[in-house]
Amino acid sequence: MSRAVDAAAWTVVAAGVAAVAATAVITQSQEGELPTGDDVVTADVRIERMRYIPDRIEVPRGSKLVVNLVNDGEKEHDLKIGEANSGRLSPGEASTTYFGEFNKGTRGWCTIAGHKTMGMTFKVDVI
Repeated sequence: MSRAVDAAAWTVVAAGVAAVAATAVITQSQEGELPTGDDVVTADVRIERMRYIPDRIEVPRGSKLVVNLVNDGEKEHDLKIGEANSGRLSPGEASTTYFGEFNKGTRGWCTIAGHKTMGMTFKVDVI
């Protein structure tokens, strides 16, 4: 192979890697912006194997929930709470998602086939 072909091939590979990395960083709210203010609760949640850690959080009534989700597992996962979804995360990927305002408790789960029945659930308790 010529050096020009090698350089072109590496350029294509680098562009592909950059595109994948850019899509894995942040999933914002459906409106496009993350909320700010005293009524925002931010939770750091990890995925390990087939569970969320922690798998339960408490938020004050009327608070807005933002979750920083990191997939430390070996399979693809996501988190759906209400109408919002983190988007699917491959192992090692992370997202930040606004899940809405909470006035009553609810449950979330991984939407990948079979994961919810295997225990991948998440509980939001309103206090």
